[in-house]
Amino acid sequence: MATDSAIMEDVVMALDWTPNTNHTGLFVALAQGWYAEAGLRVKLLSVHEEDYRNSYTEANGTNPDGEYPTPCGKVAARTATFAMNSPEGCIGWNTPPPGVERPALKTVAAVLQAQTSAIVTTKDSGLERPKQLDGKVYASYAARFEGRIVQQMIKNDGGTGDYDERVLPMLGIWRVTDTSQCCYNSTTLI
Repeated sequence: MATDSAIMEDVVMALDWTPNTNHTGLFVALAQGWYAEAGLRVKLLSVHEEDYRNSYTEANGTNPDGEYPTPCGKVAARTATFAMNSPEGCIGWNTPPPGVERPALKTVAAVLQAQTSAIVTTKDSGLERPKQLDGKVYASYAARFEGRIVQQMIKNDGGTGDYDERVLPMLGIWRVTDTSQCCYNSTTLI
């Protein structure tokens, strides 16, 4: 039974990436009208949209001198009701660098049952183990702990942990020409 649109509550869900299988349930619920049945008018905010200007898109780059909208930042600014983000993103938000003031956010739930983080390479790169990343290019999305995690992983596998980290706009991360590597993270609801 549909709810009267005059009393619908607006909800904005900021996605953590382009729509993908991690978001399937959200899109199915929207298409099936389940949110509306519950009295919710839901907008799923993808990183392609103008609301994410200066973040994630190749055209806008990483904009280090300006605002860099993130899922956590959208919730803190109250431009999103909820957001999806990686565990590292949630921890990074709630443990800001010294001198950075921002509201604490509450992590509500892990969306997936298992960690989906992975470093991927092109098949023809010949890279099969983390230690082989020494001296290679790693395409990063600039998460605060990402570089140290990757470095320690390489060291734990017998490498030195020395690699060339390049921060690219999120949607351009696959365009690294020198043996691509990319880190994906599981998703958490904020």
